[in-house]
Amino acid sequence: MLVHLSFAFACSVTFALILTYLLKRRAPGPFGGVLYFFAIIFVFTAGLGVLINPIGPMYKNVPWLAIGAIALLIMLLIAELLPHHEKGMIVKHDPELTEEEKDERTLEREFNLLIGLIFVILIGAIIYVATSSKQIHMSF
Repeated sequence: MLVHLSFAFACSVTFALILTYLLKRRAPGPFGGVLYFFAIIFVFTAGLGVLINPIGPMYKNVPWLAIGAIALLIMLLIAELLPHHEKGMIVKHDPELTEEEKDERTLEREFNLLIGLIFVILIGAIIYVATSSKQIHMSF
């Protein structure tokens, strides 16, 4: 488990730096959002790496290529969703919100709640697998 988390950590740091400095995406937090991106990539990489069947080359019984591929896919998803920081637009909002903007804020709150719930479930799954005495094999 420690080797698995080490690979997830290394891939997450690498891809967070690539996302921030090479692909020029920005997020809240220090260093242009590196810690923010690291947290997202690490949680998904560690969680999904535990849940997949071991495929590809193994190192100490950990599928390092699959973990790297998961981290790469998460990084590409984030890169696609966030605009390039030099091409971003500044939008000014009027103090009076229209009905459409109120609906958008409600949807944004629901989306944030859903993402939070996914993180809680993912952390619970990681804790369950880490403390489980028997091996769990998932097949799709």
